[in-house]
Amino acid sequence: MARSARGQRVRLGLAAIGALAMLAGGPALADPAAIVAKLKSTSASLFDFSLARLEAEVNGDGSGNGFDAYVNFQDNEVVIYASSAHAPVTEKACRGIIDTIKLLGDVNPKTGVPVEPASGYASLFSYPEIDQAKIDEAYMETVDSMFTIQVTLGTSGQGKAITCRSKLLSTDITYTRS
Repeated sequence: MARSARGQRVRLGLAAIGALAMLAGGPALADPAAIVAKLKSTSASLFDFSLARLEAEVNGDGSGNGFDAYVNFQDNEVVIYASSAHAPVTEKACRGIIDTIKLLGDVNPKTGVPVEPASGYASLFSYPEIDQAKIDEAYMETVDSMFTIQVTLGTSGQGKAITCRSKLLSTDITYTRS
């Protein structure tokens, strides 16, 4: 079976393109072991680990309750940021998510008081190798005082979003439209 001249040119053209692509090279592939070794050589603190544990917990709980969440540390506060693409842009919906986050952290949203001496979220900052009393006699309660919850619903701009904010151990909530 004879090959057509046109078919041969197409095959030669494709081969040439393939050869050029190989010569140009794609992204250089590093050795996975080198990447793992580098990451293992950096140290994460127990505080970093605590933030990661808290984020995993609130985001996991949020997935089952209609909101997304992440955690950040800024201005000496551990801020739990939450949002929902499906919730109405109302104070009631905003408060509902804050109340849910408090309940999931073992805090009564009506009183702002934890079920135990400290919230379940504070326990994520506790480690057996740390003598808490040597650091702060009220270690867990102090950790609780660092938590703030901030929920934003809607899209910012022209008053189409609402942000509500509350300390974990408080009944006060502030609302801002943006």
